[in-house]
Amino acid sequence: MAELDEAITRACETWPGLTEPALRERLETLGTDGGLEVADVAFALACARGDAAALRHFDAAYLPALRPALARIGLDDAGIDEALQRVRQELLAPREGGAPRVANYGGRGPFAAWLRSVAVRTGLKLREDGARNVELDSGVQLQAGSIADDAELAYMKKTYGQVFERAFRSALSALPAQDRLLLKQRFKHHLGVEDLGRVHGVHAGTISRRVAAARDALAKGTREAMMRELGVPKDDMSSILRMIESQIDVTLTTLESTEP
Repeated sequence: MAELDEAITRACETWPGLTEPALRERLETLGTDGGLEVADVAFALACARGDAAALRHFDAAYLPALRPALARIGLDDAGIDEALQRVRQELLAPREGGAPRVANYGGRGPFAAWLRSVAVRTGLKLREDGARNVELDSGVQLQAGSIADDAELAYMKKTYGQVFERAFRSALSALPAQDRLLLKQRFKHHLGVEDLGRVHGVHAGTISRRVAAARDALAKGTREAMMRELGVPKDDMSSILRMIESQIDVTLTTLESTEP
């Protein structure tokens, strides 16, 4: 507890616009279980409250650090500048009836990683908007959404692959033994629902529903574990959800051990 108190004091000294009661209230809301990035939570809250020093630091340190990630998804210098402007507006602009969106940062992973995921999603959306106006020589309009989706999915796999693997294994181990067995038989051993029905002595329709429910539970557990580790709020999970859906079946097929 003394360590937490010291971290809170240091943060409020760093960002003069942030008060200790406000920071403590935010930490209590998030859950002070020792897993929070206290300094980063304080910084995000200071930005949300309009602390001048925090906003200067956001512009001088965090925004420039996003440029390499945006370049990797194919944006040129002008596109990167536009993406950074959008990120700043999206996160720091006041919202009617609520705090700026930067206040949504949950503290379960580094602020820099959270910000990078926001920036990449913004950059990919910018690419998609621009590509919609591009036509190929044949007169067929470029399928911008598909290209952007593929690029985003590849980036998410590269960036969060290890987090996904940990979350997947944690969620899998939390399933009942019968569910793990069904998933192993269905995805690793490629048994159809008719075969599974005969093995378990139930109708194929029943076993199909059981497999679907087990898979849904696994996807939900994986999602929740990733959210806890990354500190990503629910409204920022769309890209990660696509990655989970694309990887669940493949991982079940290739995982060395899914035994109960």
